[in-house]
Amino acid sequence: MSDYPVITVTPESVLESEQLGTKDKFWFNTDDELLGKSQWLFKFPTEGTGQHWAEKIACEIAKQMRIVTPRVELAVFEGVRGSATENFTKDGYELFHGNQILAGFEPAYETGLMWNQNDHIIGRIFDAIRKIFVEPDAARKAADQMGGYLVLDALICNVDRHHENWGILRKSTPDGMRGRLAPSYDHASSLGRELRDSDSKNNRERYLRELGVAKYIERGRCPIFVDGTGQHGPSPFRLVQRCLEIESLAPHFRHGLDKLSHLNPAGFESIIGRVPEGWMSPLAKEFTLSLLLESLGQLKGLP
Repeated sequence: MSDYPVITVTPESVLESEQLGTKDKFWFNTDDELLGKSQWLFKFPTEGTGQHWAEKIACEIAKQMRIVTPRVELAVFEGVRGSATENFTKDGYELFHGNQILAGFEPAYETGLMWNQNDHIIGRIFDAIRKIFVEPDAARKAADQMGGYLVLDALICNVDRHHENWGILRKSTPDGMRGRLAPSYDHASSLGRELRDSDSKNNRERYLRELGVAKYIERGRCPIFVDGTGQHGPSPFRLVQRCLEIESLAPHFRHGLDKLSHLNPAGFESIIGRVPEGWMSPLAKEFTLSLLLESLGQLKGLP
């Protein structure tokens, strides 16, 4: 199959040029045959990481799982490689992040504490979803979606599902407020994107040949807590495992696990292989494939 396209972002298309000095991210406009007429977010990866290709591969896997996620493309701005994510706050909808939602129900919730926030508890997240979506069918659908997002996190080892990386979309209509769970977004911190081909500690070769990819999966830490204790949450896989043991949450996580049936493990290689030459090293591709196969096996082995 052909390589993924690489979008060239021009300075003329940039909407918020004052953000360029941070070398973080910025919005830009598109109006072409490939991307259509829309707004996109260009994100610079942290130097030396694979955050750009991790975003793209995660997006393609999410689509195969039928997880709602915005479109992501590889992109280049002024010679710098990054990723571009399509704006999903369209048609009058506004995004409310998880920290805003949780603080709305619990005023003491610390909205600015993104990491080691042990009030960011899985039960509170699902309780908030049930309170927002008062119709039982709508609440179940949103909770099932969230369960799917967290199973996706476990599959790709996404360790960045903090309280600003989930939320709801709302807008005012003549008939009242309408809302839905926001798509799953910001998957850059996944797939071993921080590992190096040669490094004394974070070494892909060492995990592949010596420690084992399962060791890497276990070392991941999710910013969602189960019981509000400790300095960090469990790994994304352990979060799913523990939630299957909680009666009120298990159905939603089983729904997420069911989405794994849409995946063809043999297709992982082509998803990874379409990343253009030079964007990922052969060792990074080998590690990513091994990681996905190991994660999928672990998830499918859950009782």
